[in-house]
Amino acid sequence: MDGIFEFYVSRCGHMKAQRIFLFLIALSTILPLADLGAQEAEGRVLSFATVAPPGSAIMRNLEAWNRELRRRTERRLQFRFYAGGVQGDEPELIRKIRSGRLDAGGVTASGLALIHRPALIFQLPGTFLRYEQVQAAREALASEIEGGIIQQGFRMLGWADVGRAHLFSKREIRKPQDLAQTKFWMRSDDVILPVFFEIVKAQTVSVGIPEVLGALQTGRIDTFFAPPAVALPLQWAANVTHMVTMPVAVLVGGSVMSERVFQSLPEADRNALLETGAQFHALGRRNAARAEEEAIAALRERGMKMVDLTPQEIALWKEVGKQVRERVATRIADPTLIAKAAAFGEK
Repeated sequence: MDGIFEFYVSRCGHMKAQRIFLFLIALSTILPLADLGAQEAEGRVLSFATVAPPGSAIMRNLEAWNRELRRRTERRLQFRFYAGGVQGDEPELIRKIRSGRLDAGGVTASGLALIHRPALIFQLPGTFLRYEQVQAAREALASEIEGGIIQQGFRMLGWADVGRAHLFSKREIRKPQDLAQTKFWMRSDDVILPVFFEIVKAQTVSVGIPEVLGALQTGRIDTFFAPPAVALPLQWAANVTHMVTMPVAVLVGGSVMSERVFQSLPEADRNALLETGAQFHALGRRNAARAEEEAIAALRERGMKMVDLTPQEIALWKEVGKQVRERVATRIADPTLIAKAAAFGEK
């Protein structure tokens, strides 16, 4: 500071230099306070990443949640969203939350399984074919699953139904054996599908969600499982010709955040985060069935060929689903927990 003052004395004279110096000291004090005031006005901003595309129904619901969260906390807390996979695929998203580079994210069951593998019990193939079956299982078992998620350093903010997965392809597929001639997309982080493909002997191509469209366009893959409400906006459906009308599973997911970050919030804000999260995830689940119906209707209008299976063909798929459940049970969770979940699929 003495050196700065001497510099101004040499250039401006002692009295003028003194006035300039005092002004700089005052300014250096005011600016940090002004910045602190801006931060307080903005409140705490939580970074939230998802592979859901901008403008999708999922993002619209997340944005509505954010508006309510700001209102409930008087702008003390809000999200900043990174949509469309700009922060990477789900494994990268989970790693970034663990390392503190992100605060929260929206993931599918595959992402949840990277945190706590028993979360996959709600997505066993051939077990739950209706939304109400999954919801009943969740109401009974979610607290146990969420306890394991907390132990792994994450907090569940709300459960989502991504949609019922259907088989999409560039040729007609009626029986599991028909998959042997396909190039099937499989996520690199998937736990269940590798077992499925061991049984049906299909050729698989492993790419992340953001790379699926390009792989379809170049012919690297020609078959995939996805909810119609996902395949349509991501343009995957535009690159195939057939869809099997029988769903194979209800794909689930949800919003998670770092438990460390969650605990750093004031109790009132934690409560607001959980209560608004439950409210808007429930709204999203209620909208899932309607979104699926609208997507299927749009696909029909665009010329998608719908494949209605015979009872005999449906039985073949159910048998494969049973074999998959038996093989993956010990890889996912305690067999007792698997049995509890599967019982809801029979109702």
